[in-house]
Amino acid sequence: MKQRLRIAFVDDEPNILTALRRSMLAMLDEWEMSFFRSGVELLDRMSTEKFDIVVSDMRMPEMDGAALLNQVSHRHPETVRVILSGYADKESIFQTIGPAHIYLAKPCDPQMLLQAINSRVMLRDLMTGHEMRKLLGGMSSLPSAPALFSRLVAELRSPRASAAAVADIIGRDVAMTAELLKLTNSSYFAVNAKITSPLQAVRVLGLELVQTLALQIGIFHQFQGSAEMSKQIEALNDYSFALGSIAERLALDAGNPAEVAKASCCAALLSSIGSLILLKERTAEYRAMFAELAPGEPLIVAERRRFGAGHGLLGAYLLSLWGFADPIVEAVAFAAEPSRCLNRANPILTALHLAAAEGPSFPLLPASRPVTVHDTGYLAEVGQSRRANPGKSTVSTSSGGGDND
Repeated sequence: MKQRLRIAFVDDEPNILTALRRSMLAMLDEWEMSFFRSGVELLDRMSTEKFDIVVSDMRMPEMDGAALLNQVSHRHPETVRVILSGYADKESIFQTIGPAHIYLAKPCDPQMLLQAINSRVMLRDLMTGHEMRKLLGGMSSLPSAPALFSRLVAELRSPRASAAAVADIIGRDVAMTAELLKLTNSSYFAVNAKITSPLQAVRVLGLELVQTLALQIGIFHQFQGSAEMSKQIEALNDYSFALGSIAERLALDAGNPAEVAKASCCAALLSSIGSLILLKERTAEYRAMFAELAPGEPLIVAERRRFGAGHGLLGAYLLSLWGFADPIVEAVAFAAEPSRCLNRANPILTALHLAAAEGPSFPLLPASRPVTVHDTGYLAEVGQSRRANPGKSTVSTSSGGGDND
């Protein structure tokens, strides 16, 4: 029998908690729910009990939702953290940028909460390494390439700063793109459709707010480390940017609408986030893994053996925690092995898988490892088998498992 998720709801108003109990009755088969009047009460319980998800109101006396989730983040980083708010003021947004994974507007719709939680739990269960789940759950930011960060700061401080120029710089950096889209797609901005490009995001937020977020709040974080690692981060950025262009073109060539092509570009740009995390947080282990790769061994196999998951799944889990659209998360998670994805109606996944095979070699691999793998079984299923031989040296497989995870 599947174990029920343990979810804690926190709100200082008894009537709100009573309404939550009633509205969530339909979820009793899937969720084991507890209700708390204060953050202090919850933290005391969490000293002896584990919760998979914490759902907290924002406006509470003594300890507000942002402060509570910040404490949960430090003490129990693996816990998924959800903030509920009926307010869209800048102060609330700024306070919850770091500690919250999911932003939902009040009143909370049970189905919306269920949808927000399910994909995250599914991806978490695919990872066998508890330490990686803990690491990803506690992450609130990613390192940006120093050169691009400096260019962005200079542009934002210029009296002639433009939305297009700012978006172009952000769109060339994996970390800044993820951070910006994470915030823009939160329910605070009530955007009808998911934003998938930095230019859309800058236009939605407005240049003034982006300037505040970057220069005062510090939503972007410049990498502080060795010159060698800075070069590797830049290489991942260049690779991801090139992959995005290819994925967008392939999606359009397949007859998909422009919004699918843009989402494919977004998924490709973000597909190396898992490697960015491993490079920063598990530097010695990750480098050792590349040095120890056996001849012909797919990168995803080596990553699973060392970290319990390939970098695609690691990145997808973080993107899922940050509220990215399910089709993009799916594409990043299963790009190397699309046959493992139960959904056969995701053109974004198909475009990313093909782009990884047609595009440049993954930049962290030794130069002697240019092999790319097509999942020919999947491509046949989705009617794209003709794309399996794009003119680049590849190895085909019916079960997936390529270097470009």
